[in-house]
Amino acid sequence: MSGRSPRGNAPLPLETIACPLCGEEAFSRLFLQRDLALGVPGEFSLSRCDGCGLLYQNPRVRADQLARAYPAEYAAHTRDPELSRTLRHMGAAVRWVLSRRLGYQHLDVADVVWRDKLRGVVSRGRILKAFPAWVGQGRLLDVGCGSGKFLRQMGAVGWRLTGIEVDPEAAAKAREVTPNVFVGDPTEAPFPEASFDLITAFHVIEHLPDPLGALRTMVRWLAPGGLIIVEVPNAAGWGARLFGRYWSGLDFPRHLVHFTPATMRAMVEKAGASVLSAAHRTKPRYFIRSLRHRLADRNGLGSRIGLALVTSRLGGGVLKLILELLMPLARPLQRGEAVRYFITRRW
Repeated sequence: MSGRSPRGNAPLPLETIACPLCGEEAFSRLFLQRDLALGVPGEFSLSRCDGCGLLYQNPRVRADQLARAYPAEYAAHTRDPELSRTLRHMGAAVRWVLSRRLGYQHLDVADVVWRDKLRGVVSRGRILKAFPAWVGQGRLLDVGCGSGKFLRQMGAVGWRLTGIEVDPEAAAKAREVTPNVFVGDPTEAPFPEASFDLITAFHVIEHLPDPLGALRTMVRWLAPGGLIIVEVPNAAGWGARLFGRYWSGLDFPRHLVHFTPATMRAMVEKAGASVLSAAHRTKPRYFIRSLRHRLADRNGLGSRIGLALVTSRLGGGVLKLILELLMPLARPLQRGEAVRYFITRRW
């Protein structure tokens, strides 16, 4: 049975906590907001630590009740772990680019013909964005692996797979990809020190009640020369500034911590590691989701018309096209909707 409970009508019990980064107990509440995405009952607080400036949910859902913040329709737990479209349709081209550019020397490219190479050149940017460089012995741990879609993609190009997932139903799907899936909080996983060459956590750290403890554990699991890749929503990005309490990256009550590049670097350093680089990322769906939240919460005729346009196939398609052209400007200006951090252990 899933650890998730029915939504029900009763608000989830809350608890006041100290800052997850510096331990300061004093905080300033910025605003209250409902669960705009899935309708979990209650109002939830965005607060700022008076000591280090970390943005976090305080009071937050009580730790023993966090599973109830994830209704059965939570998307990350319901999707099937199918192979990515990039690999399904461009397998030979992907293998050729990975072997030439990212160190995947073990991949067989003897069957690659000129058409595959041409497709690889044309799609090189998308391929390099979808796959990390090969590291060490190819031992991969995906923290918060969900139903295992990323694990399946990485297994197809030679990685040795392990996952961690807190939701039992999602973990059962991930075990269709690899039996090596630990169910529970990352801080409780029993892996030995220096077990993995690459550790990934995509949109996971912000969900954890103890993100600093999780990062420290991940650093301990990292082998010499290994790499950690963490991606989180960017609370200092254009979307957060434009939409405020309606920004989709808040995702109350599931997101417990809201990182800026400064607070993420501070937490990584406190965990005993260093940020090598950071890549700002933009996707139109983040902006569109925030806009929907804002329009749906207003009662005026203009808002209703705007929401109808955004949710229509034609209007949504036009908006997505415009955003595809404009949003990449946020990357060089370091105002992306999300940031991917490349982290190494300090030995």
